Amino acid sequence: MNSFHIPVLSGKIIEYLYLKKPKTTVFDCTIGEGGISKEIIKHSNDINIIGIDTDSVILKLAMNNLHNFKQINYIHDNYSNIIKIAEDQKINEIHNIIFDFGLSNYHLQELNRGFSYNSNSKLDMRFDTQKNNLTAYEIINKYSKEKLIKILSTNADFPINNHSKRFVDHIIKNRPINTGENLMSVCKSFFKKIPYKNMIKIIARVFQAIRIEVNQEFENIKLGLKSSLEIIGINGRIFTLTYHSSEDRLVKNIFKEYQKSIHCNNKKFDLVNKKVIKPEYKEQQQNPSSRSAKLRIIERLT
Repeated sequence: MNSFHIPVLSGKIIEYLYLKKPKTTVFDCTIGEGGISKEIIKHSNDINIIGIDTDSVILKLAMNNLHNFKQINYIHDNYSNIIKIAEDQKINEIHNIIFDFGLSNYHLQELNRGFSYNSNSKLDMRFDTQKNNLTAYEIINKYSKEKLIKILSTNADFPINNHSKRFVDHIIKNRPINTGENLMSVCKSFFKKIPYKNMIKIIARVFQAIRIEVNQEFENIKLGLKSSLEIIGINGRIFTLTYHSSEDRLVKNIFKEYQKSIHCNNKKFDLVNKKVIKPEYKEQQQNPSSRSAKLRIIERLT
């Protein structure tokens, strides 16, 4: 298997890493194909990385891509369980925790799970096919009108109006919808009067909303981030890469909450970057999928 994914803003993440001698501990909570871990190790050999991924297939891909590096322990689990993972690994102090919430290129090119518009396999969209029983097929074909409207609104910022309600009626009318190709076709038939470029953006949000529901991504982000803020060491830093407004808003609000020290047991936090970091033009040209990326970094002060 080959690596498909180019790590986003890796230079900025490395620039802001908290390096602790003699050994820096990094939790790469979404190791994916291993891109950012590889860059970190190239930057400093004195690193211990805990590489986590909820997708066992992509974790094996990371292990294959990084087989020459011995500084990584691979964990098949969801980052929402980071406290237990740290306990099981007997980690005394965590210096950096990195979350990249983007969809891997591997998932888009792996047509058997229905992430892609071009998938001719049964709608799935699960990251963890071993532990998660909820599939995109179940959602698109069995959820009620009210539940479908809610996930479109919550997960992809669709307005709750008559147009959105008519769209959901259109989905229900065209059931069963079996594959990514089917779903794309149904969406196109509803949004056909919209200019193509805008239509594709809207359809991408439909796929996004369903995928987030399948994998309970927002709930996992909340738990993973809050757990990370509880266990990060003094001067340790937490990095988040988000790719759409709902996701970024969630991260931003959690960081604000912890800056106010409401739940922190006298721990104090502050943002490392007061202004969100975005890829520069050159990186966007080299890696178009980075265009919507936003990097936020928070540091534990005491």
